[in-house]
Amino acid sequence: MSKALTADLVLQRTKASSLDTVKNLNLWGNDIEDVRILKDMPNLEVLSLSVNKISTLKPFQYCKKLTELYLRKNLIADLSELRYIQQLPYLKVLWLWDNPCAEVPNYREIVISNMPNLVKLDNQAISPEEKAQAVAKTPQPQRVRREERKEPEYIPKEEPPRRERDPSPAIKEPPRSRPRRENDTRTDNILCAILALLKELDENSLEIVRREIEKKLQSLAIGK
Repeated sequence: MSKALTADLVLQRTKASSLDTVKNLNLWGNDIEDVRILKDMPNLEVLSLSVNKISTLKPFQYCKKLTELYLRKNLIADLSELRYIQQLPYLKVLWLWDNPCAEVPNYREIVISNMPNLVKLDNQAISPEEKAQAVAKTPQPQRVRREERKEPEYIPKEEPPRRERDPSPAIKEPPRSRPRRENDTRTDNILCAILALLKELDENSLEIVRREIEKKLQSLAIGK
């Protein structure tokens, strides 16, 4: 039987009167596997559950006020689990090092790309330049979810006889649309990177960027 995080354990450790008043919880090294009780703790801000046996990030999606999450040395194996915490609006600090998922090639870039609000990952600050590079190089979060489900982007499920009698060009030649989608994705990633960097610029730097944009637009207009 898996060891669960319980209300009694939380209240005993925090001395709180109820679960929904807990803002800071540290239960390091307790062999905890089941943390479903987190859905009853919506006001958590700082949570440390390092050195446990947690294998999914799903329960953490209910902690909408979470700013710091420490999960070092757990059993998170798949980076697709990030989909559960991508939308936490205040999460700035995340520690996933020493989980199986941290052995994935380009682990840091993938996490930063999928978690654009982070300012620190695994006790290392994320610079604007690193964030921009990660966003530009790494597939978008939606692609992580598609790969996790192992579903193709498009599979016609109805009327197979009609496809056989009258195959359309779109079905005959799917590779033609693939480069366009890849280019669009790359453009979107670059745009996200630029927008992320704009937040770091001062007024003088923004003025320089504006002039460069005007020059680029003029050159494009001349080339048409």
